[in-house]
Formats: sequence, structure tokens, C-alpha cells
Amino acid sequence: MKFNYLLSVLFVCLFAGANVYAKKIPVPKILKEHKDKVLFTELKGKKKVKIASLFNGKNLDGWYIYSKYGINNDVEKAFNVENGLIHLAGESLGYLCTNESYRNYYLRVVFRWGEKRYPPRQNQRRDSGILYHFPVAAKDEIWPKSVECQIQEEDCGDYWLVGGATADSPNQRIDNRIVRTDNFENPGQEWNTIEVICIDNKSEHYVNGHLVNHAENLSLTEGKILLQLEYAEVFYKSVELLPLK
Repeated sequence: MKFNYLLSVLFVCLFAGANVYAKKIPVPKILKEHKDKVLFTELKGKKKVKIASLFNGKNLDGWYIYSKYGINNDVEKAFNVENGLIHLAGESLGYLCTNESYRNYYLRVVFRWGEKRYPPRQNQRRDSGILYHFPVAAKDEIWPKSVECQIQEEDCGDYWLVGGATADSPNQRIDNRIVRTDNFENPGQEWNTIEVICIDNKSEHYVNGHLVNHAENLSLTEGKILLQLEYAEVFYKSVELLPLK
């Protein structure tokens, strides 16, 4: 009897946990109106889809920390969850990285800036970034091989091709940077929504609902996702992912 009770409790806990990480939402407007709807075969004819919350609002389960001190060695206490938000603030470089690898997805991240800036960039624009397609077999380092959706004041949506990654785009290119077409970032410490669509060897970057950049022939097409800490305080409210195809 006691054994059956424990099984019941375990089942309830697992079921409740699953609800923390996934929820039904209307098909995102950007996908619903996308010119290449045929790519999103899983969404065809659906009014609602299940989106996974990669951040549960309570702790950093599903993520690991990397800094100059190594993996999960947060000496500076720079990676925290406070009041339901991911709070990144510290005087060195590092990142939060998903344990899992992803391919063909819609990613939605909501962030805002904090007040603190740290040397040597205390007088420069605040900077962070979403790096994606970080191969599972690649080395953790500052910064790992990946494709970056830039999060920097007045530059949100730029591409940075990191660690030898390559891609093509009709947009302006400066070395490994592909410049976004316009600035749609909300000012000051207002919340901003970044959306990234990845399909095979293509990706697109959206800032507050506006398509600001796209690329194709990406040399990387799947991998882990990471959030940068780069000498600036930043808060992440949500990190959500919807598998496509």
C-alpha cells in the first residue's frame, strides 16, 4: 500500500513538472503570417500549439553555467534566479547554456537591461546575446562556435558568426557581423521580445515583432542555446521554444 502511494505521488509530481515546462498557446503571429508556412508542417491547421518553457521561473534546471572558472563554478554569483527572472550580473564573461541540443524551432526570449555595467565596458553600451547552434561536441569557451543573435543596445538582431561559423545574407556585412536592417529595440529598461526562427540552414531574427535580419547557408544547423553575460546586467523573463517541421 505504501509503495502504491509513493508511485502515485511520483506520478503527480512528474505530471505537475511537465506542466511547468510546456503550455498551449495560439500559433505565434510571426509563424501564422510567415511566407513559408509550408515549412511548419507541425502547425498546419492548428489553432494552438505546445511551446516549451526552457526556463521554469524557479531555478536553472536544464541549464549549466560556464565562466572563466569552468563549468558550474559560479564564483562571482553572477547567474541567479530572482523574482521569477534570470538575473545575469558580474564582472567577468560567461554564459548560461541549455543541456539539450535543438534543431528546427521557433525561439522567443523576453529580456530587459539592468542598471549595472562593469569594467572594461562601464562606459559602453550594454551587451548580451543569444548564441544558438552550439554543437554538442564543440568546446565550451569564451565564445564557443555558434551563431549569435546580438543583444546589444541599439544593435539587437545583428548576426555574429562565432568561432568559424559561416552564413550568407543580402544584408550589410562587416567581417563576421551581419548588420540588422533597423532598430526596433524599446528604450531604457523596457522589456524587449527577441524571436528567432531556425529552419534547416536558414534563420531569421525578429525584434519586438519586426523582421530585422535573415541568413541562409548556415554552416551550423543545430545545437545548444546560450545566454551571454558580457559586462552588463541583464534580466531574462522567459525563454520559450516551439519545435517546427
